[in-house]
Amino acid sequence: MAAPDLCPCLDALLPGEPVPTALRRLAALGFRRFEFWDWRARDLTALATAAASTGCSPVAFSANTFEEPLVDPQAHGRALAHLRQSLEVAQRLGVRLLVVHVGYTRPAVSRQAQWEAARQGLRAAGELAAAAGVTLVLEPLNSRVDHPGYFLDSLPEALRMLAEVDHPAVRLLLDIYHMRVMHDDLMQRLPQALPLVAHVHVADVPGRGEPGSGTIPWREVMDALREGGYEGAIGLECWPTGPVESALRRSVEVLAPRKAPLRQGPTSR
Repeated sequence: MAAPDLCPCLDALLPGEPVPTALRRLAALGFRRFEFWDWRARDLTALATAAASTGCSPVAFSANTFEEPLVDPQAHGRALAHLRQSLEVAQRLGVRLLVVHVGYTRPAVSRQAQWEAARQGLRAAGELAAAAGVTLVLEPLNSRVDHPGYFLDSLPEALRMLAEVDHPAVRLLLDIYHMRVMHDDLMQRLPQALPLVAHVHVADVPGRGEPGSGTIPWREVMDALREGGYEGAIGLECWPTGPVESALRRSVEVLAPRKAPLRQGPTSR
């Protein structure tokens, strides 16, 4: 995998750095794609200008926030209003993937009621996204370390939700870090999930550092993605364990495709 196939997250790797400076740093290392979280605090004109001047294209950003939980039907109006704005921004920036979250569990409400609210909200969001030519990627998050109380916290639950939403514009964001925290047997679960995956995030376990800083078998992960037909970008949503440039170079080295063995010619006798 060459650097352009990797998609650093500005908010994780270069938090607070002006976008023009961040993109120049990424471009100098050979990266040509990036992603970010919430667009609302960003100068979109400056972002578009910096992207054009550096040749770095935005791949994905957040469609909604935890403040508009889809598990709460009373929040659907706000969530869909935010999504409509996000779709306009996506059109402006040429982005075709938006990340969607369902929110945190509501303690006083039954899980089934929250499930149905999330299903309906995702279905309505999918209709809006499809009309704009955008795919929503639903991201399950781990509830053991980073997001205690998050409603959709496992791969089986995410796949069941997608099956019930049953909309071509709503697919899966497979975050290897989050799902490895939740599933010791993640490698065995990947084949079932990959047909629905439209985007991938990576970070290592433990610590959420860059790939190669922990215990995840990245060669097996990348082989599984390739064998499962995944051809999209790999989002680097990790906390660098050292200088950013070093973390990015390490990520490229660890996630690079296995080199084919040299073909041996006929031996002389």
